[in-house]
Amino acid sequence: MNYVLFFPDEMRAENLGCYGHPAARTPNYDRLAAEGTLFENHYVQNPVCVGSRCSLLTGWYPHVSGFRSLLNFLTPTEPNFLKSLKAHGYQVHLYGKNHALDPDALEQSVTEYDSCGGLRTESESIWKESPAKEGKGKGRHLFGDDYTMLFPAMDDSELEDMQDTRTVMRGVEFLDNYKKEDTPFFLFISINNPHAPYVTTKHYYDMYDPEKFTLREAQQEQQPSFVRLLREYSGFDSIHPDVFKKCAAVYQGMVTYCDDMLGRVLDALDRNGLAEDTMVIVTSDHGDFAGDYGLVEKWPNCFYDNLTRVPLIIRAPGGERGHRVPEPVSEIDIFPTVMDYAQVPITHDQFGHSLKAQLEGAAGDLQAAVFCEGGYDLREPQCFEGTERDYSFLLKKNCVYYPKMMIQQEQGESVCRGTMMRRGPYKLIVRSNGENEFYDLSEDPLEERNSYRKARYQEKILEMEKEMLAWYVRTSDVVRPLT
Repeated sequence: MNYVLFFPDEMRAENLGCYGHPAARTPNYDRLAAEGTLFENHYVQNPVCVGSRCSLLTGWYPHVSGFRSLLNFLTPTEPNFLKSLKAHGYQVHLYGKNHALDPDALEQSVTEYDSCGGLRTESESIWKESPAKEGKGKGRHLFGDDYTMLFPAMDDSELEDMQDTRTVMRGVEFLDNYKKEDTPFFLFISINNPHAPYVTTKHYYDMYDPEKFTLREAQQEQQPSFVRLLREYSGFDSIHPDVFKKCAAVYQGMVTYCDDMLGRVLDALDRNGLAEDTMVIVTSDHGDFAGDYGLVEKWPNCFYDNLTRVPLIIRAPGGERGHRVPEPVSEIDIFPTVMDYAQVPITHDQFGHSLKAQLEGAAGDLQAAVFCEGGYDLREPQCFEGTERDYSFLLKKNCVYYPKMMIQQEQGESVCRGTMMRRGPYKLIVRSNGENEFYDLSEDPLEERNSYRKARYQEKILEMEKEMLAWYVRTSDVVRPLT
């Protein structure tokens, strides 16, 4: 069996039509859901790119090996399922964004890597002033003088030169040239969209009416301090709410762009006769505020559903069609699922569970709990974003990430370690600075009211805190296999 992993960056589950969004134009995601299995409550293990991707590839929670920083990539001494597949005869092709494997581990794990350079809508488009105005920077300037990450539209003529389009077409080219007698493949297509800043070509940029979007609102006095700090440092309290609705609309347009790119991949599988023996997996590494709570992008120790609940749709050859699994699952479950179908043994201790039974039509475990971790404490200065040894260029005031960087430098407690647990309708968040949260999603599905201090939930909170401790004891480390 072959595999295609289609992996947008920063995509929320709720923005897809098949996950219930009333206005989303996502026919290819919807088609895949109708032809495979959709997991309704799928959670990542870290709300930031690198930590999440490391967990995906290893089957480890972030605390097992310290996957918390944007700088802590996997090394050759650590396991990952791409390396295992390659060692068992698969050709592994990674196109686009890596953000998980260091150079040596990358060489060890993939047959071919291509970053597919081109016009970026993410990390190279982060400067507020245009080069012509300030003589510095390399991106597109913002509307006004704020940090909303809302950029002017790109020209439609730039679509095919975008890095993400080139990445997808590199994958399509591989599928068009693949011969069935060749060794089986794992094709990892990793794109930047719909990552903030919010910018895309005009066709997608203006596709959705901002007035149709209703954003989450939070009672700030009940929320952790980072909510207030992000708004204060970015000056968001003085920005008209319509700006955040436009952020949401452009983000939705970027999601539709991703859907169109997925369509190109599915079409390539069909025309080359590969769909019958190729598993297609679509997911993401985390979500995005996209204007909710008057915020943009993400935060390392934030665990709202719009950051931690991402799509997972898998179309397996011979699998159940149109199956929906409401029971919670984790992104680390992808690793053992792939290895189960590939019949490749897992030779290291990991914490995911194969989803093969669900792909064949079985129900999940309604009482299963999912966990997510993020953030770092003051004793871990090597983790803080914007340090001189890594992303110091982000500390320039003309960078849209400047407020986020300065909060971490000046208000370090706000990005402290935190852990989320969800079981059934209840979500508990415990932080090392004491800014804890609890949500009853049956009554508050948008997580607008922190109920951690409410008397009627104290017994449930105590029960979940004990279970969280037991989970840490079970997963606190891994023992090296015998050689």
